Amino acid sequence: MDNKIQNFSLAEQQLRQEIVKLIKKVLGANFKEELIPIEYPPEAKMGDFTVPCFLLSKNLKKKPVAVASQLAEAMKPTSLITKIEYSGPYLNFFVRREEYNKLVLTEIAKQKSKYGSSKIGKGKKIMVEYFSPNTNKPLTIGHVRNICLGNSVAKLLNFTGHQVIESTLYNDRGIAIAKTILGYQKWGQGKTPKQAGKKPDHFVGDFYVKTAKLEKTDPNLAKEAKRVLQAWEDDKKEVRKTWEKLMTWVLDGFSQTLKKLGIKHFDEEYYESHYYREGKKIVEQGLKKGIFIQDKEGVIYASLEKHGLPNKILLRPDDTSLYVTQDLHLAYLKDKNKLDNSIYVVGSEQDLYFQQLFKILELLGFKNANKYNHLSYGMIRLPSGKIKSREGLVEGTVADDLINQLERLSKTEIKKRSSGSASGGKGLSEKELNKRAEKISLAALKFYILLVNPKTTMVFNPKESLTFNGRTGPYLQYVYARVNSIFVKAKAKPTTKVDFSTLSEEIEFELVKQLAKFPNIISTAVVNYDPSELANYLYDLAKAFSLFYEKLPIIKAEPKVKKARLLLIDDVKIVLAQGLELLGIETPDKM
Repeated sequence: MDNKIQNFSLAEQQLRQEIVKLIKKVLGANFKEELIPIEYPPEAKMGDFTVPCFLLSKNLKKKPVAVASQLAEAMKPTSLITKIEYSGPYLNFFVRREEYNKLVLTEIAKQKSKYGSSKIGKGKKIMVEYFSPNTNKPLTIGHVRNICLGNSVAKLLNFTGHQVIESTLYNDRGIAIAKTILGYQKWGQGKTPKQAGKKPDHFVGDFYVKTAKLEKTDPNLAKEAKRVLQAWEDDKKEVRKTWEKLMTWVLDGFSQTLKKLGIKHFDEEYYESHYYREGKKIVEQGLKKGIFIQDKEGVIYASLEKHGLPNKILLRPDDTSLYVTQDLHLAYLKDKNKLDNSIYVVGSEQDLYFQQLFKILELLGFKNANKYNHLSYGMIRLPSGKIKSREGLVEGTVADDLINQLERLSKTEIKKRSSGSASGGKGLSEKELNKRAEKISLAALKFYILLVNPKTTMVFNPKESLTFNGRTGPYLQYVYARVNSIFVKAKAKPTTKVDFSTLSEEIEFELVKQLAKFPNIISTAVVNYDPSELANYLYDLAKAFSLFYEKLPIIKAEPKVKKARLLLIDDVKIVLAQGLELLGIETPDKM
């Protein structure tokens, strides 16, 4: 990663500067920093930081071991470095712990929730488009992965100084919507979701599912749906009125689910129905300029084979719009925001589609085509299998049903653990039980999803996601609540006026080193658009704390040590809270 887009804690920054300075003093000031990679060694006994000497070796035309040996012998300790050794081709540095502890722990204590933030994105405006559903059925677990990923990426970008525009696209027209309208006209009997006792998007989705199912045995339904679509495009009053009613209900249902997932609003909302005709004009202009080709059947397409991609149809002879037609105009709409980058968070089944879209924009002379990127992510399913069947959505895969299932499981787990030391005691009120269950269930859902690299196809296991002692969101929440309970028992507040030399145990220093990594983990997650970097780091931090908590006393330690350890665990609490917030996860004071 380019150092210019990395962000380091003050301690790591100073230590890296000292290492580079020492190496340059021996080899000459002209050596470029990219030849001096500074890493964490695989084992603590090797040192606290290491420089693999392979790049230096190539430049110096010496064997890596000889370079490491030469440098180790010529270097002397500094204010932050107490010892330098070599092990084969690796140059290993041991940190002066008291000074390193002080730098790390005081920086976090002073910066608090701003620790790890940066200005690496200063002056850059980025749009993150995610969610973008079809408005004919309820949301699924697939949408949930999209929402978790898109929202966390937006939070990370914002935390690192970018100006972020969160946007969504509602696919609110087309044959699927026509089938929904037809279904309501035939079987809705003028009912409302309230009268039916159903969540609005589920109510509307039932009509789409019924029409889609019955048309398999009744071909006339498919013809009727096409007539409805044509009537919609011709602005027929009755069809439009029904459509507006159904879309209002669906969007109301979506907003309820989004609110549950922590999404209050989008900065920009695009509706396919508002601009679907505009894309045709772009295609027609491209045809006139010779950019596109029209075949003898009247199909207009982009010739992409010479660019290593399949040709892409842009307009059919009946003049009906395709997704790509509309997305061409949407790109121009987005460009009005003068973006430095535009990210489409869309599943990997659309990888080829976005390659074609971006290439077509380039051929059209769209000046910012290279700033438009597809954040591709793998599919998600439950242990039972796929999300969709011929009859509609498979039971349990609807987002609302899954969230409700997780809340039920969470309540059961909370009741089991209600006598635990970090639980806050027995006899929870129903209101408090529901509140905690909601936080825990959403942490389980979001963390399990974000723990996986976006490109990986994954299976979401509801029960596994809720365990309190594994690589899960509830485990991290439990660790946070544990730290909180220590301060309640200690009846003391953290202070930076401590003796940092008292933090002399190896497991304490491992925890300090983990805390020092946080800013660079954030910048890595941002550069890669990958919240899993952060999620896995937070688990490692929580695990390091748990080991520390098991092995060493805090409240019963001697006064000087107690003060230092309270500062250490308060910094753990700060980093855990901020890290989880960037994943869209709340931290309860009690579990």
